[in-house]
Amino acid sequence: MIRQPDPATPPAAGGTQSLERAIALLRAVAAAEPDGARLADLMAAVGLSKATAHRLLMALAREALVDQDMRSKRYHLGSGLVPLGELAQWRRGIDPPSPATSQPPETGSGLPVAGSPFPEPQPPAPAARPSAFLRPEYRGISIPLAHLLCDRHVRAADGARAALLHESVAGQTTELSFARLARDSARFATVLAGLGVRRGDRVAVLLPKGPELLITALAIWRLGGVYMPLFTTYTTAAVAYRLADSEARAIVTNGFLRRKVPRDNTRPVVTVEGDEAFGPDAVPFWSSLHDAAPLAEVARYRECDAFALIYTSESEPTPLGVSLPVKALSGIEQYMRIGLDLRDDDIYWNMADPGWAYGAYYGLVGPLLLGRTTIFCDGPYDVRQGYRMLTKFGVTNLTAAPSQIRAWHGADPGVSHQFALRILSVVGEPLPADLIAWANRTVRVPLLDQYGQRETGIFIVNRYDPDGADSPDAVQPPSGSLGRPMPGFRVVVLDPDGREAPVGGQGEIAIDVDHSPLFWFESYANSPDRTARRFRHGRRYYLTGDRAFLDEDGNIHYRGRASDAIQMQQGE
Repeated sequence: MIRQPDPATPPAAGGTQSLERAIALLRAVAAAEPDGARLADLMAAVGLSKATAHRLLMALAREALVDQDMRSKRYHLGSGLVPLGELAQWRRGIDPPSPATSQPPETGSGLPVAGSPFPEPQPPAPAARPSAFLRPEYRGISIPLAHLLCDRHVRAADGARAALLHESVAGQTTELSFARLARDSARFATVLAGLGVRRGDRVAVLLPKGPELLITALAIWRLGGVYMPLFTTYTTAAVAYRLADSEARAIVTNGFLRRKVPRDNTRPVVTVEGDEAFGPDAVPFWSSLHDAAPLAEVARYRECDAFALIYTSESEPTPLGVSLPVKALSGIEQYMRIGLDLRDDDIYWNMADPGWAYGAYYGLVGPLLLGRTTIFCDGPYDVRQGYRMLTKFGVTNLTAAPSQIRAWHGADPGVSHQFALRILSVVGEPLPADLIAWANRTVRVPLLDQYGQRETGIFIVNRYDPDGADSPDAVQPPSGSLGRPMPGFRVVVLDPDGREAPVGGQGEIAIDVDHSPLFWFESYANSPDRTARRFRHGRRYYLTGDRAFLDEDGNIHYRGRASDAIQMQQGE
């Protein structure tokens, strides 16, 4: 039975009213199962006009909370409710989902294993807190990535929303809408296809932060290719190594940065027109784009297919290639929504360069996935420019590198600043308590550490409270800790023999792969030996290379880096 609103109760205002109507529709769909509900039935049950009911049903469908049978036109409960139901069951101890069964590693895997023939048996491990973001659209063998990251935001009548706000060094702002991004990337995909780029091909992108970078990335994903960012401060030798190691099919750059491309390069080069020398063999970016017909089809990926390839920094003796698979979108969305608490009305600025993992994952892919606006600011980081950006755009949700926080501290004028900031997050390394206290006084919001690596994305956060921020029993992680694991990850501390350390015992931070459904890393693209070191106790545990201890409340306390730890650098 659907409960009708009490006519004596005044209607809720604004978004609250829409939310209540959407919930009522969802309940009406549930009441009509298994036959499904017709639109007319739902209109009558909830007392909505056809236009309002259809609009709310489309919003629920975008989140996979309802499905429509295209033949019968009836509405049914959607697959997106499954992980939500599992999460609710887990919280209440009702028929929890069974954790994956731990199996000993297979022989012949090529990975060193402590002990012989298998490691010492581990006691049964509890399952990780379930994640509500294991969405079906990120799984399977036919995933239209460009649709998820762009086209659906246009088709949802939201194409006018800005995908990008680009701030030049001179302080001029340009806007790229989702509709324009869809059109231009479809045309540029045709340009890349004409240069021989096919499904699975890697395309090197050596571009500054700007609209051409977004357009290029979406064009690559329309073709089913692999986006490979190159940090703009790389040396010529660093660029040459990555081009050769990745076997990149083509290069997209501009006139100034093209000098970093090796002289003996034989790959096609697309160059953004500008003041620099263009070169006789370069393909002009904008001219070719406008001359091309838009690519009609959107390529499909499998969940394990790579759609980005991120290399470690120049400081590595042999830079490692980390492939980002499509299934990693679950963890990216979760971090954006929970770790960063990104809300619909936030103005979000990720200051990390998209040439680094954090900037690529959460400054490029994450905002596109959620249909949010991202902000790119040209040029090297400057404190005055940073303050101007925060004020000009009214940024409410900011992520920064530790070096940028230190730069603020070094240029401190001794006064607090009036910003619109609601939340400030840092990733890269733990910050000392005095610097955190200074930042809290200066920007007047908590400064929250996050922890992750290129191979994992962020999986430990200080923001997320599993009991809910509004719960009277909620306990925030203690000061100085890295925080708690995100849902979908089981994080442990291992002793040198690969055994899980007891509470308070120090060891190496590790992810229990068997009980971490959001973990996605399989191997480095170019180093089986370094892959083996990540799994030196068998495929059960991924080792981060960082030392810590676990307290009785589940908080991870950082205690230093091991010799081969690779952090998720933000870049500067």
